[in-house]
Amino acid sequence: MKNVAMTPNAPEHYVRKERSKWLDPEKASMLKGAKVRNIMRNSLDNVMSNRVIACKTLKEIWDALETQCQGTMAIKNNRRVILVQEYKQFDAKADESKTDIHNRFLTLLNDLSFVGNEYDIEDSNTKFMRALPEDWDTQASIIRH
Repeated sequence: MKNVAMTPNAPEHYVRKERSKWLDPEKASMLKGAKVRNIMRNSLDNVMSNRVIACKTLKEIWDALETQCQGTMAIKNNRRVILVQEYKQFDAKADESKTDIHNRFLTLLNDLSFVGNEYDIEDSNTKFMRALPEDWDTQASIIRH
């Protein structure tokens, strides 16, 4: 880009330089940016690639991917609130095996960690023990003590 001085009819602004007037560092920077954009676009599957095809800059591509994969801040906050509520209300289902209960609990803890909420191991172990079905009350009590 080059700076165009202010005139009576227009304020100071920038316009694209002709390629023939680019300096060596500008050429190197543009080549580097083009390579990175190419790598990013080629690493995406067809669905994701279609979402960033219109993006012209790396920043636009990154922002589009971030929004697509993680959502906006409002969505992240809502997800955090929902996960915390799920954690507080976690309980075993009647038809669930102990392995299924444990896997569901670990998935919940991992999701919470991903959104920035991590619980102490002792607290999460206690929470898990209390969530077990009644037929495990004796074993859970022995483990807690």
